[in-house]
Amino acid sequence: MALSSRFDPRTSRKVIGIVASAAVHLGLLLVIMLGGSQYGIDSGDSPTSKLLLLEAPDAEQRDGVDLTPLPAGSTAPSDVELEEALARLSPPQSEATEDMAVEPGPVDAVHTPTAEPLAISVPENPVGTVTMSSKERAELSRRLEQLAEQALKSSQNEVTWEQDGRQYSALLIRERANEGTALERVTAQVSASDHGRQMTTLVNLNRLAFSQFTQMVDRWDPTVQLHDDEIVGRFHSNTRFNLLADSRTAPKFLGKVTTTARSFGNESVGRRRDSEIFRGGLETGTSEIELPESSQPFQWAPRDERARVHEFANDARIRFFADGSYRWTDLSTSESKYLNEPSEHPVYFIGIRKAALYVQGVVAGKVLLYSPRLISIEGDLRYATDPRADSACDDYLGIVSDRVVEIAPPHVTGGGDLEIDGAIYAGRRFVVTSIDHMRAATLRIYGSLAAGTISASEPRYATKIYYDDRFERQRPPGFPSTNRYEVANWNGEWTQR
Repeated sequence: MALSSRFDPRTSRKVIGIVASAAVHLGLLLVIMLGGSQYGIDSGDSPTSKLLLLEAPDAEQRDGVDLTPLPAGSTAPSDVELEEALARLSPPQSEATEDMAVEPGPVDAVHTPTAEPLAISVPENPVGTVTMSSKERAELSRRLEQLAEQALKSSQNEVTWEQDGRQYSALLIRERANEGTALERVTAQVSASDHGRQMTTLVNLNRLAFSQFTQMVDRWDPTVQLHDDEIVGRFHSNTRFNLLADSRTAPKFLGKVTTTARSFGNESVGRRRDSEIFRGGLETGTSEIELPESSQPFQWAPRDERARVHEFANDARIRFFADGSYRWTDLSTSESKYLNEPSEHPVYFIGIRKAALYVQGVVAGKVLLYSPRLISIEGDLRYATDPRADSACDDYLGIVSDRVVEIAPPHVTGGGDLEIDGAIYAGRRFVVTSIDHMRAATLRIYGSLAAGTISASEPRYATKIYYDDRFERQRPPGFPSTNRYEVANWNGEWTQR
């Protein structure tokens, strides 16, 4: 027997639709409740749910946003309505934990947050520059120059110290000369710590060659006075030196003057201010500049295989010519040789054992004259190209003796002025012979003069020494160096890290 329905089909479909709609609403409510507060459903006519938002396992519990109950007979919410409801559940940005950094996790397709992400600013280590005070810069320069000098006698190249409550450290990197005309250098990497700040700076220093002093004297002859003298450039004496000025004339130092002594001798007639004489400044009580035991050129320069070297076992007379050629004569055998082969590379004339060299002429190229005993200047020694007129001049002359460099007597040099272009180093003494010759003239040196001691030159010569500023960048080949260092270039700034 067939059974028939007591309900109208349309009524059945309607009932089924109402039941399905209620089931959907009930399911949605359960989803919200199960993902919400641990308190579950509150009692009361209008049930509500609470959502606890967790940012980290130890985050504080915060009440969510109350949701109104679903009205009877409503349809299931759309995707857009679900997103809007979830958006209202997201906490305001101001309530987010400010100091909490959360690693990003996988994206949840259902509960994707719609609130703006919290931006946490992490400051980077500041990097900038700080200009040093003039006092700090001067103190640091002085200390680095001393440390570089001390490093010549020891293997220590890293030093730390404290000054004015600040910790300093310096690493000294020595760069030896790579050729005969180069200057030796030191790079100082300096660090400082000040109230937790770390700062660094880089300082370049040059080891001064003797050619970088217009005049340098180890032992001042107490019978010698600087009177009608003019010195342009650095001047240094390891002992007390003497001045004499009168109403008509006075010595002039146009560069910086330093002395190891605490004072200088002054026998001037009348009053003259120091500033009139020491126009480039005066510093007393400085460190001593040591003279080397031997100034043999290849102790001071790498051996250049391309250099031309002439050695003389006997005394020799050498004459230079402006085209780069030269002639020499062995004074023991009277044998002469002329060489007309100018060289782009340094040329060394080396007296061995006790051989003396007697020299004059016009020098073209890079030339060094060396004798362990004596070099006698018999006439003008000039450059083929005047560096004062041509900045591209590449002519350099070094005159080096372990003992004596002298100016020959007037009957050899002639009675007039004498011109010398070049750097002179006399380990024992620089001598002007026959100073009582009454025909007054002027000895002009364009370059430098360093000596163990210096004889008087007057009345034969008034001496004028002018510094060749090319020596700041380059020395004559194989010219000896001092034990003193000087800051070459530095911006005087700390870099903060």
